[in-house]
Amino acid sequence: MKKNISKQTLSFACSKSMKYIRTPTGIWEKLSREFDFTIDVTASDKNHLLPRYYTKKEDGLKQDWTGEIVYCHPPFDMFIGKWVKKAYESKCLTVMLLPASTHTRYFHKYIYNNPKCEIRFLEKPKRGFRFLTEDGDEGDPNKMGYIKPLMVVIFNNPK
Repeated sequence: MKKNISKQTLSFACSKSMKYIRTPTGIWEKLSREFDFTIDVTASDKNHLLPRYYTKKEDGLKQDWTGEIVYCHPPFDMFIGKWVKKAYESKCLTVMLLPASTHTRYFHKYIYNNPKCEIRFLEKPKRGFRFLTEDGDEGDPNKMGYIKPLMVVIFNNPK
């Protein structure tokens, strides 16, 4: 039986553990100093980075982001394009941590050449990006971290 794959799917497979990980500490610290975030739209009760947040149950994609300063680190799965589209369409400032997948349809449709969008490619640390687990653990520091390229994308869509 042939399985249909979404055109939004990233070119790499994501393990279940990679879908619900916390933002690396160093990345979060820099972004939270620069932006006065009002809501974390892709969080859980254990891993939220802000007092206001949406979990899978509230479904941040169905919520109104108007006027917010949004932090969005979506699961790196086949639905990532939906989060990018939501940020593109919402009347707010949205900061997203994303895989630097410049070949994807969502990148070309919503990010690339968008005058209201800033792209910051992140330099990979020597041993890779250290995502935290759901409970905040960085894991074994001797193991290689996430080595694929990452980017921070900022959508500035004021009211």
